[in-house]
Amino acid sequence: MFEGTSPAKMGGVLIADTNLSEPTQSLVSVLIRVRNEEHALRQLFECLRVQKLDRPFEVVVIDNESDDGSAKVARAMGARVFTLPRSLFTYGRAINVGVKLCRGDLIVLLSAHSWPQGNDWLGRMVNCVEGRGVAAAYCKQLADGTACKQEKTRFKIFADHNYKLDKERLVQRCKCGEDVYEICCFSNSAAIVRREVVLRFPFRDLPFAEDRAFVLDCVIAGYSIAYLGTATVTYQQPVIFKNSYRTGKACHISNHLIRELGSKAVGTGLRKSKQVQKVARRLCRPLEIIGGPIEALLRDRAQLRRAAHYAAVSCVVLLGGIVGELTWHRYRKTTGCDSSILLIVEKSIKIVAPENAIYSVT
Repeated sequence: MFEGTSPAKMGGVLIADTNLSEPTQSLVSVLIRVRNEEHALRQLFECLRVQKLDRPFEVVVIDNESDDGSAKVARAMGARVFTLPRSLFTYGRAINVGVKLCRGDLIVLLSAHSWPQGNDWLGRMVNCVEGRGVAAAYCKQLADGTACKQEKTRFKIFADHNYKLDKERLVQRCKCGEDVYEICCFSNSAAIVRREVVLRFPFRDLPFAEDRAFVLDCVIAGYSIAYLGTATVTYQQPVIFKNSYRTGKACHISNHLIRELGSKAVGTGLRKSKQVQKVARRLCRPLEIIGGPIEALLRDRAQLRRAAHYAAVSCVVLLGGIVGELTWHRYRKTTGCDSSILLIVEKSIKIVAPENAIYSVT
């Protein structure tokens, strides 16, 4: 679709050959992380092409050594493309390094499989963080038609109404017994952050949910985090069976680590009653998993294969979660941001596209 498209002009968007050696206040940067998502990246660029914004924006792509044509597509669309070695990749490091490579004061974070809906999405995101004290904002995500049951459950966290989280509200909710992990909800798959804030509070080297730890750091420091229920992206990321164990393990490890960080920052921990409820739910989880295939077998055998797949993936996730529960304390060192590792990552970044690509609305 984009092959052969001149990076000088694409429909309603121009890419001006303007070289900005220093960050510019009026410039917005769109930072995309990608690995082997050529098709999704094409769709994302099409969504960005139609955005209406009252200022220019650049697109910066951090490619995690893709084996397909992801980097080639990004270059063809005029993005500034950098390659990050897989051996040094974490989501937090990719964002931290990418933010330093961006030249805008406001940086939009997008996964290649997060597709903005409507031509005013970018404008809504930018306007949301221009108010004083707002460090970052994220938006509502909707599952596309191919999302499986496991993936659809994650979209329940996205409300329909806008809200802000500040320090007073965070402390109050924690003292009422709410889980700090759940309070600090955020998704860097579709968000916008202030460059200066990320440089002050870089994303931690957590195996999972580094975005929630970022929220905790910002809010405790006095910033607020906004949520836009009126701006949406369509999210397409199928559950890969081989990654299910890793995801389950990393999720539970980070869950504990963020609670520990929150307890130190707020001065209170989870109530025992809340912990008992969580343990009880985990003990009942195997029965819920087995129930799906049994129900399909009795009522609708046509759904048996799908139910069995869901049960198998859920079992692997559960196993990973159990291991994470038992080993999370070994990962306490990941709650920081290792500046020496980050320096190595910065030196390992390879530039694979010109650095002068700027989008501006015609």
